[in-house]
Amino acid sequence: PALCNPRQPAQPDAGAGAEQPALLKQLMSLASPKAQPVLLRQATGAATPKSQKLTTMDSKVSGLFCEPSEGRELREAPRREAPVGVETLPATSLARLSEVLRSDGYLARFVRDSKRATHISMTPWSESRRTPGVAVRKANFIVAAPQDYPKAVTERMTVPAKTSVTAIYRLHEPADGGLEFVVQFCLHDIPFGEDFRVQESVVFQPDSRGGVRATRWVEVMWIAAVPAAYQSLRVATEQKYRSDGFCGRFVEDLRIAVTA
Repeated sequence: PALCNPRQPAQPDAGAGAEQPALLKQLMSLASPKAQPVLLRQATGAATPKSQKLTTMDSKVSGLFCEPSEGRELREAPRREAPVGVETLPATSLARLSEVLRSDGYLARFVRDSKRATHISMTPWSESRRTPGVAVRKANFIVAAPQDYPKAVTERMTVPAKTSVTAIYRLHEPADGGLEFVVQFCLHDIPFGEDFRVQESVVFQPDSRGGVRATRWVEVMWIAAVPAAYQSLRVATEQKYRSDGFCGRFVEDLRIAVTA
């Protein structure tokens, strides 16, 4: 698994909405006089999981998310890791997949139905200012928190019933063909939830037998070291999201959506 360097966070991608200074001005106007100096330090200081939450939750700012390993772009799938799945969508095309993914309601409907998400808020798709040609979309929602934690965790920490989630979606159509879909998300309220990011990538390519082939990768990227007493949590977290991530059900759902 990749370990992100918290000293070198991803740069803000403002393609999904408003500029950070405008957001800061709005937050300052709502804060009490005593809270304003603290808020100003958090919003303008070095990026940490807590300041990252401040600048991403309930805002239109894409936020500071974790750079993937191998020096690749956020939109790119892993080059060295083995995929977790390869599936075929027989009765569709890349153009139809792009149309469905870019529609206003598809992703919101998917997280609602597949993850039982509530309080869903999504920005429209817009072109990334950081990487021209890449479409970016940000979402906030609430889902049930995992409860199958190791005993070493539940004995020491309270596990909430629900957790807020911030997700950044990226969609890219390379010049040499294909379609790349990447989502990176943070589960803010679970134990050590702000110490890792989950990134799932799907690359769609024309299949020689007809239709489209979908290849999926899942990465759990840590931005902070987990204490030795909780190493079982790290192992369990990586196993969970590799086997029950966002994009497994997503490809199956797309298979139905593209024929609707």
